[in-house]
Amino acid sequence: MQTPATNARAQKTPLTIISGFLGSGKTSLLNHLLTQAGPENGGRRITAMVNDFGALNIDAELIAEKHGNQIALANGCVCCSIGDDLMRSFIEVMQQDPLPDHIIIEASGVAEPTRIAGFASVDPQMRLDGIVTLVDAAAHHIHANDPHLADNYGKQIEAAHLLLISKPDLANAQQRAALNDELRAAYPHVPLAEVTHGKMPIDVVLGLNSDSAPALPTDEMAHNLVQWAGHLPPLPRHKIVKRLETLRPHVLRAKGVLRDSAGDYVLHLAGGRISTETYAGDASGHFVIIGKPQMPDAATLEKLFTQNEAA
Repeated sequence: MQTPATNARAQKTPLTIISGFLGSGKTSLLNHLLTQAGPENGGRRITAMVNDFGALNIDAELIAEKHGNQIALANGCVCCSIGDDLMRSFIEVMQQDPLPDHIIIEASGVAEPTRIAGFASVDPQMRLDGIVTLVDAAAHHIHANDPHLADNYGKQIEAAHLLLISKPDLANAQQRAALNDELRAAYPHVPLAEVTHGKMPIDVVLGLNSDSAPALPTDEMAHNLVQWAGHLPPLPRHKIVKRLETLRPHVLRAKGVLRDSAGDYVLHLAGGRISTETYAGDASGHFVIIGKPQMPDAATLEKLFTQNEAA
């Protein structure tokens, strides 16, 4: 028999935070979770809070309606963009009627998930269900040993109620074994699993049932990252890749939805790897780079990526 306290807790809307460094595969995981939700799969109506709708790559057939900062999916789920004010975004979500069965927020790649959990704890109708942190199997050693990143990167992992080793197919057997051993030794009570292309059963990720949010950190996040964004003309992709290669030591993450004579494509740099894939939508030409303080200044980057020079 449920006690009043237990019943009240059960009625609160659970929040899951998907954390992980830039390029660790958070969006792929969220995409997969959304495809598993809806009445036909247990009845969960999920509201997903994201920074970038474009990154979700939602199949047009799944979109029932789109207006403003919200996309309604045919399976009953909703995607909301996170504005400049995270607290206001939470308030707007909690004013939905009916309330969602579950809220998932995809944290920024440089955010501390405990801070987001702190925002959520202000609303008495919401409870933290868990923090899920993705760890890039091939890039972990690089990030963990980078003096500019190690502190914030470590806090993302320490906050986790579930650790998912992502992109194991891009790491060799030795890297995978070493990372598994390291995480199991450091966090013996935290569940650990591998995930490829975000394919993880929804019941593994949701329902972690944390009783309370982790203690909030007292120091400020110190990631000291530099960001540049611009719009690229339709240059041959091999030229863009070659120019990006010259910045590789200083770039942590790059993403563009671009176009050349061969068609529209998405360009990624994550974990030191550069890749391209076909894009089915209408490429905007938007290109974003996040790097270390040693990255060239904005004027240099603008010239590098927008001039149609021989390359």
